[in-house]
Amino acid sequence: MDATKPTEAFRTALIGAGGFGTHTLAALCQLSGVRVVGVGDQDSAAASAAAAEANCPAYTDPRRLLVETKPQALFAALPPGPAGDIARLASQRGIHVWRETPLGRTLEEGVELWRMMEQAHLCLAIGTQRRFMGGYRAAKRWIDKIGKISLADCHYYFNIGPIGSWRGDRAAGGGSLLTLGYHVFDLAVWLMGLPETVYCQAQTAGRHASPEPVYDTDDSACCLLGYPGKATVMISVSRRHHPASEGIALYGENGSILAEPGRCLLRDRDGAVIDQFQEECLPLTVFGRQVQSFIQAVQAGGGMYECSGLENLLTLSTIDAAYLSDRTGQPESPADLLRSFDIQPADCLTLAPKID
Repeated sequence: MDATKPTEAFRTALIGAGGFGTHTLAALCQLSGVRVVGVGDQDSAAASAAAAEANCPAYTDPRRLLVETKPQALFAALPPGPAGDIARLASQRGIHVWRETPLGRTLEEGVELWRMMEQAHLCLAIGTQRRFMGGYRAAKRWIDKIGKISLADCHYYFNIGPIGSWRGDRAAGGGSLLTLGYHVFDLAVWLMGLPETVYCQAQTAGRHASPEPVYDTDDSACCLLGYPGKATVMISVSRRHHPASEGIALYGENGSILAEPGRCLLRDRDGAVIDQFQEECLPLTVFGRQVQSFIQAVQAGGGMYECSGLENLLTLSTIDAAYLSDRTGQPESPADLLRSFDIQPADCLTLAPKID
């Protein structure tokens, strides 16, 4: 009698049960062939509640979680500092890592983390959720239809309320450019490539209104990204203003594209709509796409996959150039920053797949 051996479930763990962690956990729980073997959070009540949802053990010590549950992949939905520390622990135990943005608090930290994972032959992906939203993916598919782009506008405004803990501390990874801005910088680089120059002015308007002992982060910023032929991308971000709004607009010689999370319009040179895309942009759908994409990459043994840490070095170098420009008062080069770590910009795209 033939017997078919059952396929063993892919073992995952989550550290960070609040915020985006709730969406990540929900996405993991809905995937067939995937098992959540542990959930961790420094808040024991939050860890217990999330673990009950996933029917797995709860932990407040991430080291115990990694040692006792032995996941194949770890999902870290944590602030920038702890996320990097957890990723280092995971790499030492041969565990693939998906972490929320950013790749690192600085380009130096991002490079160090990527190289550590690469040397361990492990996958590292960053939670750049916008790449998995239907409106922005449509823009990626259609971008060649509008020809050579001369101008683009990207923005993200979201008033997150009173700034507390790490969000007010630049060294801890706070700041509008590195938190909110990471997503729109990533879209710009994903669609347009690495800019030649970045010029930025940032504000720290909330410093005097904050009761926090440390508040040195930027609240709002405006940047100009320069491309060959004087093509320009304007980026503006703010965590101090309502209403919440985000989107990108691309203007080319043959037409334009206007994209938001769940909507994209393709227009000709006269402004007439020639194609459009629309979907309900639900968190479970978006997180489900990116979580599944990462797990499939791990199961396939790596190769080319979306949102790799290597590709995210392009985004992080652009943000580092923006911060440097704010200090120097002049345009700065992301490519020069990458080369200072012996990294060629073109090499950062070796794992990036084509988007259909």
